Amino acid sequence: MPLNPTRNVEGENPRGNVRPKLTICFVTTYPPKPDGIATYSDELICTLKSYGHIVYVICNPDLAVGGHEGQEGVFPVMEAEKEGWHRDVFDTITMLDPDVVHLQHEYGLYDIDDQLSTDLLDLLVLLHLNAVPTVITYHSVYSTLSKKELVFMNLSLQLVDAGIVHEELQKIFLPVNLGWVPQNVYVIPHGAGLLRDRDRKEGVPDEAEAKRRYGLDGRDVVMCLGWWEPYKKFEDVVKIWPEVVKEASNAVLVIAGDARPGSKNGMHYAPTLLDVIAESPARDSIMVIQGSFSPQEYITILNAADVVVLPYESSTQSGVLAHAFSLGKPAVVTNVGGLVAEVAASGAGLVTVRGDLDELRDHIVLLLKSEQMRAKYAQRAVQYVQQKIGWNYIAGMHQSIYSLVTRGRKSEASAHF
Repeated sequence: MPLNPTRNVEGENPRGNVRPKLTICFVTTYPPKPDGIATYSDELICTLKSYGHIVYVICNPDLAVGGHEGQEGVFPVMEAEKEGWHRDVFDTITMLDPDVVHLQHEYGLYDIDDQLSTDLLDLLVLLHLNAVPTVITYHSVYSTLSKKELVFMNLSLQLVDAGIVHEELQKIFLPVNLGWVPQNVYVIPHGAGLLRDRDRKEGVPDEAEAKRRYGLDGRDVVMCLGWWEPYKKFEDVVKIWPEVVKEASNAVLVIAGDARPGSKNGMHYAPTLLDVIAESPARDSIMVIQGSFSPQEYITILNAADVVVLPYESSTQSGVLAHAFSLGKPAVVTNVGGLVAEVAASGAGLVTVRGDLDELRDHIVLLLKSEQMRAKYAQRAVQYVQQKIGWNYIAGMHQSIYSLVTRGRKSEASAHF
């Protein structure tokens, strides 16, 4: 019986339900590229492969970080800076002849100089015309779409069989922006896996060892982690930090990340953030770990935190928050986008009003002073991952969508528009 595309897909454990094995082709960034989408795709793909599916990856060459030589089933033919790259990608898809193509989308991955990628739309047209079942995960869907975003969402949703967003709020606001109600949009949360599920992924240390590696032994660590972008407002935490350490003298603030390569906003924001840190009266209790991180480095840094803070002024969803929960880290977030929904669903953190620095300070201090509260939120975070956003559960939801769109090779799936 076909799934109802107007509601969320219920996850199914593939080990308890026999499904046909599929050949799936991902179009995405991929490790060793130090990128959140690359990590997301890698973890989802590993789970899908564990259920017997064949998964190919089409990605960027990424020669600057070592490239993809020796990675089985990986085809680094997507040169997004080269005009007409969609032809190389489509030719590779044609050669692989997958049952379904799954694209991961974030504007920065495909756009050049902030201009909408016509190559990506051309690729979607070719897939549509050739009846290739196509799924796209939209990682950046805001409550109010810009003109560029509106054009892309309008066109792409009419070309693909299924669109995936991570938060119910994103799905709710789409018709408001589009002026029509897409019937092929599904909600699948951002997945995460407990550290033990990764088999200590190439030696990722526990919290105590992670702290030792960064000289944070015995300290209460508050962390802001991720690409440095203006909307993340990490400087707000820096501004209140002198007041925080007056009440929690053992605390240290860690700002980890860097400007995303190619992000004009990030390149302008990074020196401003570093200046605010350098000028802070509490500079001695602030640590900067600057760089782009491999998945192992990212998890190691995050595992050194006691409290993770996301002081964003806008957001759709957050991979940082999902990974924080997977490590049992309580969070303080602002009341924007999907952050509120994730904290409400998990019960693993505190929500502060966007821009209210006094409340932000008070919530951080409250968690720093109460080890019992942190432990309670940590337990809830782990339970949330186990029961709602673990990769086994998330992979099952994806399989449900793949089954829908591959049934009848496009013809039947198109009836759900």
